[in-house]
Amino acid sequence: MSVASDLTHWHQCVANLLECESNSQRIYELLRGAEALVHGNSSMAILYPVDSAPEITHHRLLANEQLSTQVDRYVEGAYLFDPFYRAAVDEKWEGFYLLREVAPDAFSQTEYFRRYYREANLGDEACYLVRGEDGIIASLSIGRASDLGGGKFSAQEIAFLKSILPLVQNVLRQWIRNYSSAGRQPESFGKRLENALEHFGSSLLTNRECEVLHMTMRGHSIKSMAEKLDASVDTIKTHRKHIYSKLDVTSQSELFYLFISALRHHTGTDPDPLTSLEK
Repeated sequence: MSVASDLTHWHQCVANLLECESNSQRIYELLRGAEALVHGNSSMAILYPVDSAPEITHHRLLANEQLSTQVDRYVEGAYLFDPFYRAAVDEKWEGFYLLREVAPDAFSQTEYFRRYYREANLGDEACYLVRGEDGIIASLSIGRASDLGGGKFSAQEIAFLKSILPLVQNVLRQWIRNYSSAGRQPESFGKRLENALEHFGSSLLTNRECEVLHMTMRGHSIKSMAEKLDASVDTIKTHRKHIYSKLDVTSQSELFYLFISALRHHTGTDPDPLTSLEK
């Protein structure tokens, strides 16, 4: 498809946006237009209310992406390991980002990457992040399958996506304002999950081992952890060996599913969700 044809589709998207009467319609048209602009074929629009579960309001999945994994399991807790979400929450980033700009250096070795990218055949992903005054985060992501030119967005496609940032931000900010003005009551779900992640393993591990555990699950390499924690590589290796032994796991994959399993049984009575599995 030619550049002229791509732009024609995008201009039609803008024309449709001007006619939209609801946030849902605007988000739909925006996703469809952005996809057409860069030949994307997997997209999502997500709201992250403060202290509440994420709301995936729009999604288009690849043929081999499963709704139970990409949507249901994500909302139930896997989103805590989403690099885009972590960048918005931990680093307060806003704007346009590619996956490779926000992911830790060993992210491709995580169970999250395996389930949400490799097994889903997702080759690249770009995401717009906007934060409202009350802390609500809105994201709009565009992905592409690995079998389309290797999946990676070209320099020209990235330039296209960056150029529409002001429009995307405007639509997402309006979405956040309308959501906030609707008087939705925040729930404790999101805060409970964040607290569960923060205290995961704390009943069995030392404070430094917990730090290494969390960074391991998010996709940091041993070298990266050593630099960020001002420790030697050998020290980090020793911590990770002790973590695996104490939690009775042998891989990052087992760590990921141990956390998800603990979440499902966690009542919030004890800070560490692992205690729920021991009872």
